[in-house]
Amino acid sequence: MDPCGKGVFLTGGARGIGRGLMEALLSKGAKVMFCDVRVETGKATEAELQQKFGADNVFFRECDVTDSGFGAVDICVNNAGILDESNWEKTIEVNLTAQIRGSQLALDHMRRDRGGRGGLIINTVSGIVALSVHFCPVYMATKHGMIGFMTSWAKNPKMKDMGVRWRCFCPALTDTDLLKEANDADSGKVEDFNAYQALCSVEGAVMSVDETAQEFLKLFQDQDSDDAIFLVRHNGASGYVRRQLVDSDGVSNIVTVD
Repeated sequence: MDPCGKGVFLTGGARGIGRGLMEALLSKGAKVMFCDVRVETGKATEAELQQKFGADNVFFRECDVTDSGFGAVDICVNNAGILDESNWEKTIEVNLTAQIRGSQLALDHMRRDRGGRGGLIINTVSGIVALSVHFCPVYMATKHGMIGFMTSWAKNPKMKDMGVRWRCFCPALTDTDLLKEANDADSGKVEDFNAYQALCSVEGAVMSVDETAQEFLKLFQDQDSDDAIFLVRHNGASGYVRRQLVDSDGVSNIVTVD
């Protein structure tokens, strides 16, 4: 999909990956409304981006994604997320429940068989789903849950009539406040701080927000691969995989899409 002239609704856009995705979309001519619970940061981001891209092209609204709604849009990007194993119920509420709610609302507004004009739904998941890690079990559960939800909808035989496409965006570790806040031994945001810190310290493991946003544009403009997962990697190594639930040997594997 060409983002030029399209209306985008994006959650969690005040900072981090969300802001990077907005700037990438705005640079391609999209109009973006974003929401966040961080009001002051959101207003500052709105002012900065309006100055850069025009006051008519980007708008901020205070919104908690666990209790939100919106009007008709062409593209919905559910990006808001947290990492906090000490508050596992909130992690499920933000990372899974709110993303499903946002996706269902977007689908209801977009589907052509009910008077909509079609559209694109993208959920930011996490590249960590391709790893076996033990330090964030609830976070991992929410991300795997979103992949199951999205790939299931994408495979729905009625989706062509609905005119809605689905994308799983799975960025690698990205240099954001979420990453930095968890990188505190006293925060309790991960179950095993030393293991988490070891992963973040691997050379080349952490990407910049700009790198991640540029990979997002590749996914955004792809016309195919609705039931595939876009894993973001360094140096152009990003690509699609599909979750093969049961292989010939009875084991669940992730397989690369040619």
